[in-house]
Amino acid sequence: MTQLLISVKSLEEALVARYAEVDVIDLKDPSIGALGALDKGIVSQVVQGVNGAALISATVGEGHETVEALVSDITLYAGLGVGVVKMGVSELFLQKAFFREMHKLATQGIKLVAVFFADKPLDLSLVTKLQKSGFYGAMLDTQVKHSSLLDVQSMNMLKRFTVLCEKHQLVSGLAGSVNKSHLGDLLMLNPAFIGLRGGVCEKQNRMAALSHRKVVEVKAMLLNYNNSKACGGEPARLRLHN
Repeated sequence: MTQLLISVKSLEEALVARYAEVDVIDLKDPSIGALGALDKGIVSQVVQGVNGAALISATVGEGHETVEALVSDITLYAGLGVGVVKMGVSELFLQKAFFREMHKLATQGIKLVAVFFADKPLDLSLVTKLQKSGFYGAMLDTQVKHSSLLDVQSMNMLKRFTVLCEKHQLVSGLAGSVNKSHLGDLLMLNPAFIGLRGGVCEKQNRMAALSHRKVVEVKAMLLNYNNSKACGGEPARLRLHN
């Protein structure tokens, strides 16, 4: 069953997602990049406000100069009560100490997700290392939000990614300027979750406020697909509503 991840930037938006019964409430600041870290005070407010009603994930931002700096931020955000901590794949992944330190965090019970940028060269050989070091999951996202995930990667490559994650016992996620028109194709790839931000904001603008109506609509589309699949039939192509 594919779950729904919605990225939010405030407690108000998090509550919109919660009451729409979103599966994963993802915390990030869209004003400072694809994986902008949200203010720690807001993160604490969201954790308290959601109160266990949904899984909460958060990104720790980009641009860490050392593995030690990254580990420090991961530990900090996990300590705020975030259930899953996301980090972008970077040059730090090539350092000897990186996977050793990630394994230490994983053994402490911290769920780690590596985010591959689909609009950059992909090194999927890292997936094996993610599994060995105890990562919880991996996802594809776009760093530049002018094109959608389906514009920058083929369906074959996306399928390869989700199958590879499943083979290595990693939760898989697909995101990147996704909107409801993309759901039919992405659901056929059977990711563990699909992530949206701009596609469920007012005027399709990821900097604008989250739209409760759009979140509810997308959640209903996923439920209909999952229910059809669970009944044993081949899920019909998703119907799109304006």
